[in-house]
Amino acid sequence: MKDTPILDRISSPEDLRKIPEKEIPQLAREIRDYLIETVAKTGGHLASNLGVVELTLALHRVFDTPNDRLIFDVGHQSYVHKLLTGRRDRFDSLRTPGGLSGFTRREESEYDPFGAGHSSTSVSAALGFAEADRLQGRDVFTVAVIGDGAFTGGMVHEALNNCAKDRKLVIVLNENEMSISRNIGAFARHIAKFRTSKRYRRAKKDTGSILRHIPLLGRGIFHAVRGVKKAIKNLMYSSNYFEELGLYYIGPVDGNDYGAVERALIAAKEQGEPALVHVRTVKGKGCPEAEADPRSFHSIHPGEKPERTFSQAFGEWLTAEGEKDPRVVAVTAAMGVATGLEPFAARFPERYTDVGIAEEHAMTYSAGLAAGGLIPYVTVYSTFLQRAYDNVLHDVALQGLPVRVIIDRAGLAKSDGPTHHGIFDVAFLSHVPGIKLFAPVTFGSLSAILDLTKDDQGPVAVRYPNAGEDPAVVSAFFSDGNYGAPFVRSDGEKDPVAAIVCYGGLVSEVLKAKEMLGERGIRVAVILLEQLKPYDETAKELAALLPSGVPVVFVEEGIFDGGASMILSDRLRETVEETPPIRVLAIKDRFASPDEPCDLYGWLGLDAEGISKTVRSLLETE
Repeated sequence: MKDTPILDRISSPEDLRKIPEKEIPQLAREIRDYLIETVAKTGGHLASNLGVVELTLALHRVFDTPNDRLIFDVGHQSYVHKLLTGRRDRFDSLRTPGGLSGFTRREESEYDPFGAGHSSTSVSAALGFAEADRLQGRDVFTVAVIGDGAFTGGMVHEALNNCAKDRKLVIVLNENEMSISRNIGAFARHIAKFRTSKRYRRAKKDTGSILRHIPLLGRGIFHAVRGVKKAIKNLMYSSNYFEELGLYYIGPVDGNDYGAVERALIAAKEQGEPALVHVRTVKGKGCPEAEADPRSFHSIHPGEKPERTFSQAFGEWLTAEGEKDPRVVAVTAAMGVATGLEPFAARFPERYTDVGIAEEHAMTYSAGLAAGGLIPYVTVYSTFLQRAYDNVLHDVALQGLPVRVIIDRAGLAKSDGPTHHGIFDVAFLSHVPGIKLFAPVTFGSLSAILDLTKDDQGPVAVRYPNAGEDPAVVSAFFSDGNYGAPFVRSDGEKDPVAAIVCYGGLVSEVLKAKEMLGERGIRVAVILLEQLKPYDETAKELAALLPSGVPVVFVEEGIFDGGASMILSDRLRETVEETPPIRVLAIKDRFASPDEPCDLYGWLGLDAEGISKTVRSLLETE
């Protein structure tokens, strides 16, 4: 680890404010070196954090945190913020269950006023804080830091439309990937520098004050002059979207130039009205590899990756299907690479749409595509699908449209924590009339399910984990090479004394539990569900496979209330004459967020030991 003498002196923003400005460039280098070395070990979002070092330093030096509040959109670019706010001693626990969150989290620090994880929420939250301060007479600032990618989310524009003049609100727009401004160029940079200078701000303030105090005519002259100034400015370098919404716009500013950022933030503070500071930063700054390929270094993962993932398997299937059927189209909400759509996008660019961070729009857009005669496949992370629930219900299912919802990252997200746990999709989709829901656990069954449902005339959802295929699962359930229907099957255990029913990636832990129980002389049958909904059909197939009279344990890597285990347990009680003893092991009324470092599956009782213990406990009560 490289020496960090200046960073070592900082345990709070108060310490940071005591650092002479001449030492800031060296401090920025130390922070970048520290991030590169630590994130390589822990994993995490590297490129975006390397880009915001100077910006974060300036924010904490210009604003009086934690009295003034910083709200980071998504929160994945808050690592520098965490280092500066007393969390360096826990940095080696970054993105581990019970350790330091990879996002902002209210429970973690008084410097995290609002939790995040999903995109495009910061401006709405900041506006709420600013309004609360106004109503309660607090003289503090709220600052929202948001990337240009998040501006594709509709919530941002809804919030901007709601901004009022008398709020102590500053929005920092960090442009680091795409150009969203029409005011880029030498002239725009000159204007930005001019508008952030002390002379300009003082002259503007004094002139406005003098004009407003002219008896009778003062305010009229002031508004007339301001109108003429705006007209001339618009004529010279076009109108500005943010100023049309009533925000005082400053920028674009070089976000990796500490002095320029500090001047812009000070100017924003002095306006007395909501202001937007537009900065441009370099993703991966200070790490040549990350600067050259920021996409690959956006989020890095320690350890080995599977040779092939379900995302890749789906992308391959969809590309092959696209060759056969010109009606097949792909839609994603800023997750094309992560959900395996690169091959399809390269082969059929005209049939591929990335709508940006707008899951609601992606779903209703897909409903329109389906109503127009196409076959849309919408790829989305489980945790982000939550945003499109109304659209699935109202626009897709209510109209019975053939939209295929491909749910990636289903199950617990150990590295990303509660904001990214894919544990709710089964429960909320289970209540949507007419939708079919599948959970393939092998590449072969994924293809079989996609083949089976490709001609369905109604909505279909297919969920799978962020993982590769487990050979033990293939051996236990697909030794005959038959991956097709029925999608409820048993491992064929003879004369078991108990049965475990499961679905999804958790089946690997269930098979380990079966082995542990076998070592104790307890024979257990495992029944795998790759079809969940329609539940009546699944319950009928499940009842036929359950060994007569033996206790049953349902194991689910999802929320219990409204989940598959709850529903199927009820169906069994309704259909089986002599209902066997049933116990459900699932996530009950919690967000799966431990307070101390731990093994997440063990903490929830969903590891092999916990499953084995539950089975033994049920048998002992018989």
